Amino acid sequence: MSSNQSTNVISLDNDTLSSCTTYDFQQPPSLFVTNAGPTAMVFSDFNQDGHIDLAVTNTDAQSVSVFVGLGDGSFDANVLTFPTNGSNPYWLTAGDFNSDGNIDLANCNEGSNTISILFGYGNSSLFSSPTTFLSGGSLPSSIINVDLNNDTKSDLVVTNTGSDKITVFLNNGNGTFQFPGLSMTTLVLPSSVASGDFNYDGKMDLAVASRGNNRLYILFGLGNGTFQSNMSIYSTGSTPYLVRAGDFNGDAVLDVVVGNFYSNSINVFINDGSGAFNAMYTYTTSIVNPIDIAIHDLNADSIVDLAVSNQGGNITIYYGTGNGTFGSVKSLSSQGQTLKSIIISDLNEDGLDDIAILNRQNNKLAVLLAECI
Repeated sequence: MSSNQSTNVISLDNDTLSSCTTYDFQQPPSLFVTNAGPTAMVFSDFNQDGHIDLAVTNTDAQSVSVFVGLGDGSFDANVLTFPTNGSNPYWLTAGDFNSDGNIDLANCNEGSNTISILFGYGNSSLFSSPTTFLSGGSLPSSIINVDLNNDTKSDLVVTNTGSDKITVFLNNGNGTFQFPGLSMTTLVLPSSVASGDFNYDGKMDLAVASRGNNRLYILFGLGNGTFQSNMSIYSTGSTPYLVRAGDFNGDAVLDVVVGNFYSNSINVFINDGSGAFNAMYTYTTSIVNPIDIAIHDLNADSIVDLAVSNQGGNITIYYGTGNGTFGSVKSLSSQGQTLKSIIISDLNEDGLDDIAILNRQNNKLAVLLAECI
């Protein structure tokens, strides 16, 4: 998902995986036309036909478009577009917000300070007209869904960058959320949020990238939608634009990676198992203005790798070593500029996971299919 959390059920071709010990990504990528200003993307089987689909926010067109997957790495020529009833839709997340078994979408609208919910039908009609409510602050820049109060319902967390706070909306289970949202206001231009049980107490926590003061905040959840008053704070590079969580050293404990836009770097923070991130590694090779990071095993060695979307136009892959550090680096062309969201999924159902990335400047979706070599 890219900060983009969604519910995905993917079937892998085990014969392909077992026979392929080395694979690469096709160059040049296949390009598909989007609406104006594609920014964020999530994937799931929205129409429940067994193929992966992609949902994209179009910031300049005030809409969300859905590329319906055909299972061969291409998409139906009829790209369905849904208005958000909000201006400048930015990030989005996918989950079942009304407990009907269908995947829904929630996106934040930076220009109108609102959140839009598109309820899924689970068929070819895809989504309803949007339900919209205030984001709890100004310039909402990112959104995730996570169960923060242990009631098995997907709650929403929004970074309101312009008002220096994040806001939590607890889900009532029927597609409505509790108002007003709960807000934390000790941040400085929070730009991205990730979730995970970082201290392994059975309660979900948050990691927040705060680009105004170059800090990573860890908020420890109390299991009721609120958080401990004491936060852990770590220094990052310049202008941390995004944060993602994953297990980078194979110890079944979630670590964190931050992308620093103006220092052209990423910071990898290793969790010691208690929620403390005392080891930090910095990487700069082939990174220029990182805007998103996807976490996945990209070379079939059962070790997590990183795929970094750089606004300058290239995709940088950092291959994991298994101990929390990253070794060899590969750079891939996206055939575009001003890259945004990146996701990894098996789009052509061959058992190998592919890369999809958005090129905002030329309004394109680029797909790089994996191939066994």
